[in-house]
Order: sequence, then structure tokens, then C-alpha cells
Amino acid sequence: MTSTAEKFFSLLRYSLGEQQQPPVISDDEWEDINVMAAEQSLTGVLCQGVMRLSAVTPLPDEVRLAWFLQTDQIAEANKRLNVACFKVAKRLRKDGYDCCILKGQGNALMYPNPFARIPGDIDIWTVGDIRSIIELGKKSNPEARPVYHHIDFAPIGDIPVEVHYRPGFMHNLIHNRRMQRWFGQQAAEQCAHQVELPEGAGSVPVPTDAFNRIFQMAHISKHILHEGIGLRQIVDYYFLLKKGFTQEERRRDEQLLRRFGLYGVATAIMYVLQEALGAPKQLMLVPADERKGRFLLDEMLLAGNFGQFDKRLANSHSQLSRNVQRLRRDLRFLSYFPSECLWEPVFRWYHFFWRLRFR
Repeated sequence: MTSTAEKFFSLLRYSLGEQQQPPVISDDEWEDINVMAAEQSLTGVLCQGVMRLSAVTPLPDEVRLAWFLQTDQIAEANKRLNVACFKVAKRLRKDGYDCCILKGQGNALMYPNPFARIPGDIDIWTVGDIRSIIELGKKSNPEARPVYHHIDFAPIGDIPVEVHYRPGFMHNLIHNRRMQRWFGQQAAEQCAHQVELPEGAGSVPVPTDAFNRIFQMAHISKHILHEGIGLRQIVDYYFLLKKGFTQEERRRDEQLLRRFGLYGVATAIMYVLQEALGAPKQLMLVPADERKGRFLLDEMLLAGNFGQFDKRLANSHSQLSRNVQRLRRDLRFLSYFPSECLWEPVFRWYHFFWRLRFR
């Protein structure tokens, strides 16, 4: 790990309150740390640490102003997204569909400052007949093409909207079948779990913590194997675990993680939580695996949020080159997460025929 990365993680742990000793960062290092924060979509979180740090040690004016300006922009983006989430959920309920907001603004509510999380798009789980949801999506956005778990609706302003008829999926078709059955059993409870968004933006349904501990691990797993995962998703999971769980819930979650083929990924995530974020052992759902965790942490640092900064990925202008690129990724991950990597080519064929059916 480079010196800059070490300082970045020190500031991250300080920002989360897991490190009490203020990090020592030179004037020349701030720019590199700011770049890393942007690549990992953690600028808002780290600014909480910068505020704490500025109270105990003098910082250059340009450093403080740069971070605080970005924080204001992130807060405004969150406010716009909160309003948009309420509108989307209200519209789908008006159309007769039970729904709940996945990740995003529901996750932001777990943060000490709900405006510190850099927002993305809107993902909303919509319960009902898949074909009818797809038709609703095409009516909203005629250019949309459905994939196995979602379809793009028309954006709200500049905010993309993904309507999910499945919250997530696994490549391993056996694990996936078990997971989809579990999602179906959980749907009513998740859509009934209402929360209030900040500053009177409205009430929206979001998943329960118990559901999120499994679903968000599946989300992380999918992105690890598809295009990459950043530290923002790990910080989301950190705040989710900070909300607490009983020993009985821990045992239940471990059984579900094993049943859905997520146990290996979970052990790697636990290592990253401990090593990078300084999370205490009592927050661990399962034992940490150092070998898998080190590999995953290195991937995160190389690729950035959702793999957007992975220089190993060439621009793919054809379906063939994209498939070759994905196979290479499967081979790189094979010894760490064999089940999903071996099933990925099979799932690709399954997905091809699924799209023919629902095009």
C-alpha cells in the first residue's frame, strides 16, 4: 500500500470515529487524497474528518475551502435525490405497484450526516408481474431494454431511474433460485417499511436492516464480479452493521449467506471492514478471510468506484471484446470466488434467452 493510500485510510478511519489520533497529512498530500476520495466516492464522508481535523491542526485555506465546497454540492445533490425518490415511489404506488427504494437514499439515512453520502441514481424494487413492469418501463422510456433484474425508466431531470423487478441475482443458477424465492417471501415486509426523508422530502419505503444485510452483500458481490466495487459500498455496509444485530440474527445471516453463495465474498468484505475502516470485531457477521480480503482491497484501490478508474479495462467497442474482457476478469477472480466465476458464462447464455423472451 502506498504512503498516500495509508494516509487516505487513516483519514477515513478518523472520519468514521474508529481512529482517535488525528492523521498527519502534509500540504503536498492533500491533492492526492482528494483524488482518491473522488475515485472512491467518499469525499463527503472524509470531509467529516477534515472538519474534525481543522479544529485541532491548521490546514491550508485552499484545502479547507475545496473540501467544504464539495460537501455543499453533495448535500444539494442529496436533497434533489430525496425529492426524486418520493416522486418515483408515489408514481409507482399510484400505478398499483408495491415498491421500496434500494440502497441510495435509504443508505444515506444510516450515516450520522445523511447529506454526506455521494448519491447516485435511483434504484427502486417494484413488486408485480415482470412483463407488466417492463411494459410500464417501455412506456416511460421507449429506448429502454430490459435486463434480468431491471429496466431503465425515464430520468427525473438528470437523475437516472432503474426499476427493479428483482433486487439482485447470482450467476450460480441454484443459488439464484434460492435467493429469488427468498426475495419473494420478503417483499411485502420491505415495501411496508416506511421512513421519513430529511427536511420534509416525504415518506418512502426502504428495506429493513435484516433484509439489507443479505441483499447489499449480494449487490456488492455482483459488482465485484461484473465491473468492480468501490469503498463507498463498503462504508454503506459498515454503517448498516453499526446499527446492530443479535447473535441469533448473526447465525441466521450466516446460514443465508452460505445458502445463497455469498459466504466467500462476505469473509473478504469483513477483512476490508477491519483493515481499511478499522471496524471492531463485534461488527463482523462472519470471520474475516485475509487472503480474499487483501485481493479485494487491492482491486478496489486499482479500480475505484464501480471500476470507473480501472486502467486495465480497455475501451470495448464490440460485444466480442466485452465478452473477452469479462472472461479475463472471471479468470482473475476464479481462485477467490470460484462458484460465481464458473457459472458466469452459463448465466450469460441463460440471460440471452431470457432477453429473447422479454424483449
